[in-house]
Amino acid sequence: MKNILIVTGHPQWERSVANKGITDALAALDGKIEFSNIRELYPDGNIDISAEQKKLAEADVVIFQFPIQWFGAPSLMHRYMEDVITYGFSYGPGGDKLKNKPFVVSCTAGAPESAYRETGAEGYTMDEFMYPFLALARYCGMKWVGYVCSYEMMNPSPALCSAHAKRLLDMIEAL
Repeated sequence: MKNILIVTGHPQWERSVANKGITDALAALDGKIEFSNIRELYPDGNIDISAEQKKLAEADVVIFQFPIQWFGAPSLMHRYMEDVITYGFSYGPGGDKLKNKPFVVSCTAGAPESAYRETGAEGYTMDEFMYPFLALARYCGMKWVGYVCSYEMMNPSPALCSAHAKRLLDMIEAL
């Protein structure tokens, strides 16, 4: 198994059900996964940039795990991207530390999948919500693998969380 880094960016981790459940299921399925839970590691919001860059540089596969909030990643994930995915590290001269690394988004949504259509409640597809991550991957020279999204995850069962974890690991195994 490859060295997998999962950066978890749930802003209310202590109240999370789905993202905690997925993380627990992933931890049970594979021992080569390193988790970087930015809410738990940096409750004051001051991210240890060099520590996080080291984790990214050492990973074979990078996964961002978060709930969809306001049509994208929570501000906590954006803060991580702004602070850690930087010029000279991820892009620009010498910024090749993420080059060719597979990149996957693992997300949860409270609404049903049918809401993520042009005619659905959200008005856009989940594919459209992923464009910023596709752009991040391209900008940093990463390999966009895709995303795994589980819908209707407001109060998921452990079985739903395990199914999400299995789909994610199956995607990675196929690399």
